[in-house]
Order: sequence, then structure tokens, then C-alpha cells
Amino acid sequence: MADLEPTTRNEEAPWSAFDPYGYWKSNYEDIFPEDEQIIRYASHFLIEACDGRAPIKAAVDVGAGTNLYPALLMLPWTKRIVFTDYAASNIDWLSENLADAPDEWAWQPFWNLMAGMPGYRNIEQPRRRLATGHDICHLSVFDLPARTWDLGSMFFVADGITSDRVEFESAVRTFLAALVPGAPFMMAFMEHSAGYEVSGVRFPAIEVTPESLNTLLDGLPVTGTKILRTDSSVRRLRTGYDAMLLTTGYVAHDGSGDAQGPRACADPL
Repeated sequence: MADLEPTTRNEEAPWSAFDPYGYWKSNYEDIFPEDEQIIRYASHFLIEACDGRAPIKAAVDVGAGTNLYPALLMLPWTKRIVFTDYAASNIDWLSENLADAPDEWAWQPFWNLMAGMPGYRNIEQPRRRLATGHDICHLSVFDLPARTWDLGSMFFVADGITSDRVEFESAVRTFLAALVPGAPFMMAFMEHSAGYEVSGVRFPAIEVTPESLNTLLDGLPVTGTKILRTDSSVRRLRTGYDAMLLTTGYVAHDGSGDAQGPRACADPL
């Protein structure tokens, strides 16, 4: 199949042909070392970020798709998690896979990476907790309501729905604007992604680097941000990218950007 045009906007991508089962099998049937690094780093961030906070009523996972581990990371810290997605096939996948069931749980190995840590070890039945404490919303990232959630995640969404840089930056801004001031957040991106294929269908991506991400963050109302770049020497998910980038931080209280100086680039845990 021919590649997409150099610049493909989100509305031009073939979302009606997105195969969630093929995407899950390629990306999350097994735990890749990069995801393990992200989970360990993000769980430590949330333990610190949520310590001493009042109970969070609702968190959001934007563009959740077939990836449940961002929600598992947020599970101990919130009463409910709202899953949003634009592709109708992903909405159907979420409805099926967020239900409690007696069969083997594909996400147990992911949960095991965090289960023994503070907060997480208090959740005895994470699958049931997730099943009874979630909502699913068919919603584009560009239509998120402002200042709604107290905690949020957006993994591999803004950079994997468009190859238009203005649209990519708009997705990041809209996600952050959907969180209340002071809210912790997590955003993940693929470094130098050249796009990706799902069951023979090509989807767009934007090129993101730690440097370009730092430049973007400098103009956003965020504070305390850090960027984790996964170890590029480990077995990677696929070809066509260099590493995964995880950004953690907080939405600024006063609407200003981070005034704490240059961001740290953290080593994998």
C-alpha cells in the first residue's frame, strides 16, 4: 500500500479502517522493555505527585485505544477514569475489554510491574476496580472540555493522529487545557516516528524529539516537567522510530509556563 502524503491531517487518516485487535496484538500482547521503563518511571511519578492529595474524583485517559496501562497507572489515585477515543472500533474494543470477566486477564503482567508499590498494593482486584470505575466517551482530542479532570494521561496520541505540526501542537494544548490547574499529567510520544501500519493500513505521525518537545513545553502552562527517553538499545516495538518519550509534570496554577529552568532528561528506572 502506498504511503500517505507527507502532510496528513487527522481528519484525512483512515480511522474507520483502524483495527484495534491487530494494534493490540502488535503493541500490547507482550510487554516490551520500553513500556516497562515507562511504567516504572510513571508509577514513581504518580506516587510522589498524588501523595497527600485529596481523593481525585475523575481522571482521563485521552485517545486510550487498546492501551490500558496508563489507566492502570492512575487506578489507585482516582475514583473514576474516563476513557476517550475517536475511532469507533476503539470504542467497541474498550467496551469489551474493560468489562470484568472470569477468564485470564491480558493486563495482569502489566499490573504486576506496579502491584507491590505504595498505593498500588492497596488494590486487590484491579480488573474489577477498573470495570466498575470507568466511563467511555466517543470524543476527539480536539473537542475535550476545558478544566474538567484532576489527573490525565495521553499516550502516543498527539503524535500518532496527524503529520501536521500545528495540529499536533493543538492536540497537546487541548489535552492540557482539559485538566484543572495543579493536575498531574503524563504524555507519551514516539521519537522520530515515520508513521505506522496497522493490519496493512498506514497511519500518520509527526516527528518528535526531546529538543522539539522541550521547545513546545516552554510555551505551555506547565510546571515541574521532566522527559524520560527510553533506552534505545533494548528490543523495540517496531522499526520506524528511535525511542519512546514520556513527559510528566503539572498544569500550572497561574496559567504561566515552567519558570524552574531547563528540564531534566531522566534516565530509565
